[in-house]
Amino acid sequence: MSDVLRCCNSTYVRADDVWRYPWGAEVPGAVDLTIGDLLVLEDGDERIGGLCGFRPLRDAEERWLAGEPVEPHELAVRRRGGLRPHAGDLVVGMMAPELHVQVMMTVEDVADATGVSKATIDTYRYRRELPQPQVIRGRTPLWARPIIRQWLRTRPGSGWRTDVYAAGATTSVGGSARVAVPVDEVGAAGTDDAGRAGHELDPVCTDAPGG
Repeated sequence: MSDVLRCCNSTYVRADDVWRYPWGAEVPGAVDLTIGDLLVLEDGDERIGGLCGFRPLRDAEERWLAGEPVEPHELAVRRRGGLRPHAGDLVVGMMAPELHVQVMMTVEDVADATGVSKATIDTYRYRRELPQPQVIRGRTPLWARPIIRQWLRTRPGSGWRTDVYAAGATTSVGGSARVAVPVDEVGAAGTDDAGRAGHELDPVCTDAPGG
């Protein structure tokens, strides 16, 4: 379908208005990130061309933004019941609890969960034996926990370290979903960490042009 989108190094796929993992399951709490959402962050500055740098616009979308009629299936837009979509409804990425900065995994976290050294994780990345990071902040790669958990379940060798990331240890993030947390954080996860989560910037995932 024309409205299929990918984001976060093509980790997540949006089809039929639903964001899914590569293995087909729905992403918990995932919602569309639209131009309208970004305009709010920009205090109403309508520089749509710059905001659309989150992903390349398709020809049909550019024509639509220019006021030309296009077929609905040619657009990736947030559906609002029977209302006619406008420019602010154009989807440029995904937001989800697992992309919150407080719960994403660094190289060190992945190494701890895997039971290997950071150098080994770097080797896995070099050999493309590790999933691509979902977000890169500066020079720091970050992975979503479900992505690493699935990788550990399906790769040859050891699985998810339950002594570090307890199988049943979960906490709510932003009130939208539940994620695994390290054992030593379980006691505080439901209080300070969860309380602070609502005051952080929204978890966002997009692909840059050509990403």
